[in-house]
Amino acid sequence: MSAVIKHQIGSTIINQAESGSVPTDNAASQYIDTQVKIKKKYSTRRSFDTAYKLRILAAYNACESASDRGALLRKEGLYHSRICLWRQQFENSKLTDKKQARNTLRTDHLIRENEQLKKKLAHAEAIIDLQKKISELLGAPILPAEKTG
Repeated sequence: MSAVIKHQIGSTIINQAESGSVPTDNAASQYIDTQVKIKKKYSTRRSFDTAYKLRILAAYNACESASDRGALLRKEGLYHSRICLWRQQFENSKLTDKKQARNTLRTDHLIRENEQLKKKLAHAEAIIDLQKKISELLGAPILPAEKTG
């Protein structure tokens, strides 16, 4: 009588006869899962807004000891390198709010557009004044006379 050897592949147990590679009836009826399992799904990359960065920098600078700073970093799930990077950005004035930058650009654009429109208006008013003077010289009024009464 031949002995039965049990092999475990993944989560499936296969019975195999000791005499060779001939599987027993139990093993033939079992399904072997050859699919690769995903171990861990990675979360998306974190992004931090300017207010959060400034708040964390202020709290980090307010800490008195290295253990307090370490506790803050552990609580927030941050590394010291991230704090150093934020400090550099803040010192180089790159740590500005994107909305504020967009609003500044939009404001500058609107100011330029307003100045251009004022120039066009002044040019159009000059043309209208010139047309009025020419019509008075020629005696042909541009606008019909207003009726009173």
